[in-house]
Amino acid sequence: MGKAKFGITDIMNAKSRAAGIGNVSEYTEIWLSPYDVKPSESNFYSQENIEELADSFLAVGQQQPTVLGRVNGEFKIVSGHRRNLANILNIERGHEEFKKVRYLYKDMTGAMFELSLLIGNAYNRELTAWEKTQQAQRLKEALLRAKDEDGLEITGKLRDIIAELMNESPTNIARMDSINNNATPEIKEEFAKGTIGVTTAYEAAKLPPEEQKAIAEKVAAGENIRAKEIAAKVAEKTAAKAAEDAEQAQRDYEKQQEESDKEIEKAERKREEAEEIKEKWLRLILSGLKSWEIRGSRTKKRGTIYLIQSGSSHIMGQVDIVDCIELTKERYEENRGKHCIEAGWESLTYSVPYAWVLENYVQYQKPIPYKHPQGAVIWVKGIARESEVKQNELQAMEKEV
Repeated sequence: MGKAKFGITDIMNAKSRAAGIGNVSEYTEIWLSPYDVKPSESNFYSQENIEELADSFLAVGQQQPTVLGRVNGEFKIVSGHRRNLANILNIERGHEEFKKVRYLYKDMTGAMFELSLLIGNAYNRELTAWEKTQQAQRLKEALLRAKDEDGLEITGKLRDIIAELMNESPTNIARMDSINNNATPEIKEEFAKGTIGVTTAYEAAKLPPEEQKAIAEKVAAGENIRAKEIAAKVAEKTAAKAAEDAEQAQRDYEKQQEESDKEIEKAERKREEAEEIKEKWLRLILSGLKSWEIRGSRTKKRGTIYLIQSGSSHIMGQVDIVDCIELTKERYEENRGKHCIEAGWESLTYSVPYAWVLENYVQYQKPIPYKHPQGAVIWVKGIARESEVKQNELQAMEKEV
C-alpha cells in the first residue's frame, strides 16, 4: 500500500474548519452552474425548507458558498446541498443571476470526500439523534475505506476517533453502534421519524426482533413507550436467560458425567471380557485342545515356556514351542481345530499371521506366583520362582488376546 494521501490530522483540520475555526485558503474559488455540481449519493441529511432558503437568497443574497470536492474531475457537494437546491429553485423561478454562482472546491480522494461531507454537515446545523447515529456509522465506514484505499493510519481505538470527530463520548458512540447493528428496520424507522429517542431505540435493540417489531407497532399506533419500561423488560429477559444458561450448564455437566460413567463402565466390561477370553485360550492350551497359538510375529524360540494368566501374577503351567509357521488363508481355514478360533481369516488384524506350534502341555495343580516386570508384554525373563520350579532362570509367555 502506498503512502497515505491524508492522515488523521487532515481529518481534525476538516473538523476545525467545519466548526468555524481557521480559514478556507486551501480551497479554490470557482463559478459554476448549480446544475453542473452533483449532490453526494452519501448525503442522508434532511433537505427541508428549500423554498424559505431560496427566498432569503433573493432578499439578502447567498452569504455562504457551497463547498465542493473535485473527485476524479467531477464536482460533488461537500456541504451546502440545501443551498444548491435553493439556487436551482430560483433559476426555475426565472432569476437568471443564479445560473452561475460562487463555489469553493478542493481536489479530494473518494474517501476524503466522504469524510469531509460527514464532518462538514455535522457542524453546519443541528443534527437529530437519528442523523447522529447514521453519521457515526458512516464515519466508521469512511475511515475504514480511507485506511484500505488511501493508506490512512488509524492509531488508537476507532470508536474514540469517531467520538472526538463528533464531539460525543465513546459511550454514546457505543450506543449508536448497538442501534445500527441490532435494531430492526421497524425500530429504526420510528427512531428516524422522531417518535422514539436514542435511549428507547438503544434499549429496544437489546430485545429479540419480534419484540422490537411489537414495540415499533405500538409506537406507530400512538402509544407512549418509555425507555425505562423497555429497560425493565431487557433486565427481566437477561435474568431469565442467565438462569436458563445456568440450568443448561448443569444439564450439560450431568450429561457429561453420565457419559463419562458409561465409558468407564464400558471399559470395565471390556477389560473383564478380555480377561475371560485370555483365560479361555490358556485353558484350551493347558487342556491340549489348542496346539496352535496365532500371533502377528515370528518367533525363533524353541523349547519350554511357562504360561502366565494375564492379570493374575501366577504361572499356570508350561508348554513346548516346537515350530513357527507362516499362515495362508487356506492353511488357517484347514486347521481351525488346532487354533480353535471360530472367526474366519478376514477377522485377523495381523498383516502377516503366524502359528506358534505347541506340544507337551503341563498344567500346574498349584499356580506359582511371580512378580511381573514393568513393561513386559510377551516374554518375561529372569522370574524368581518358588521351590516347585528349580531352575535359576526361566522364560514365561503372558497370554494376550
